Amino acid sequence: MKGWEIFFLSAAAVLMIFLGTTYVRKKHKTGRKEIGYKVSATWMAVLPALYLALREQSRVSWLIAAGTIFCMTADALLEVHFVTGAAVFAAAHVCFIGGLLCLASPAWYTFVLLCCVYAVLFAILRPYIRKLGKLAVLGALYVAFLCAMCSMAGTVFLKSPGPSGAAAALGGAAFVASDTILAVNLLGEKNSRKLDKILLVLYYGAVYLLAVCRYLPG
Repeated sequence: MKGWEIFFLSAAAVLMIFLGTTYVRKKHKTGRKEIGYKVSATWMAVLPALYLALREQSRVSWLIAAGTIFCMTADALLEVHFVTGAAVFAAAHVCFIGGLLCLASPAWYTFVLLCCVYAVLFAILRPYIRKLGKLAVLGALYVAFLCAMCSMAGTVFLKSPGPSGAAAALGGAAFVASDTILAVNLLGEKNSRKLDKILLVLYYGAVYLLAVCRYLPG
């Protein structure tokens, strides 16, 4: 990785932290949605992913870049229509899965990981399933995409246990954790500011790590 790329990725990370913390602070202070700050923070992950896609013109780079763009779009849509935003996030996971499949083929432990993560999420979210009503099936489908993405990220790391694979795996795990906290916070009607802050740290970290993982040595 070149010196200017290190500066580029570092600057994007710093700006993401600044914009993300500003979003959280203003959201809780004013009560407004502050979509601009929220989307701008995710844009800091889109930039490096999009640059790499334009430079390499490879399928894996374009799929990961598309995933980050879908995440940024979903950030805005969640504040307007939650179900639509969740659907766009599912599309982001499909793109990430496609990109990760370009890096590693599924193995037997991929399905073990998928089943384990799905089982853990089911155990955590089971008390809230009834609250979803007719959306329960769509919720289960979204969780399946999320778990598939996480299991493929883990597979990439297990097949290429270097910094790049580790970043992908951490990104996938952080995405699962952030979405789980979001579900508990919303469906459990906790409205916890502390949980809100934690999930945003995990979410922005997840998108950033997935966006930049291919800059790192394999």
